[in-house]
Amino acid sequence: MTRKELREYLNNFITSLNEHNRNILNARLNGLLSVFPFNEYEYILMFLLDRKVIEFEEYERLRKNYVSSNKYLELFSLAPRIFGQVWGEQHIKDLDSRFQKPDTTIDPNYDGEYDLILNGIKIEVKASRAINKNIQGGLVSKALSKNSDEPFWMNFQQLKLDICDVFIFIGVWTDQINYWVL
Repeated sequence: MTRKELREYLNNFITSLNEHNRNILNARLNGLLSVFPFNEYEYILMFLLDRKVIEFEEYERLRKNYVSSNKYLELFSLAPRIFGQVWGEQHIKDLDSRFQKPDTTIDPNYDGEYDLILNGIKIEVKASRAINKNIQGGLVSKALSKNSDEPFWMNFQQLKLDICDVFIFIGVWTDQINYWVL
């Protein structure tokens, strides 16, 4: 379930509200200030619960469906360096413990120029997130699922071909991670 599908789902419940409650909700949403974790979706859900349009069990089903469909969405909120360097490198090491963070005991000439090493192979890790660049806002609001029909964009930066033997590219969507090794 994408955020767009979630909004459409909630809109179906909103239309079931009487006109007075729809007007109240729309007025409040128009002036709503969002600060994590309180946002438009949380407000709509609470309003619908309060007006007894949905039950808590429906909320739980909806939450479970959305979370399971967006298991990597939290990665879109990480700062670029944290995402690419800290998360990306650790993620590869978590996949296979043979990947090591190099140091001078492993490679006497190592000076920080590449990210990981495996059996003497110097590896540079690059990670990027699939976003819809035609939407304004933060990365989380631009995040795309793998099966989205929206045009996606990924930005792999600082490719230095002469410092490593292999590149591992990590492509992250809200629901899937892809890997390319070059």
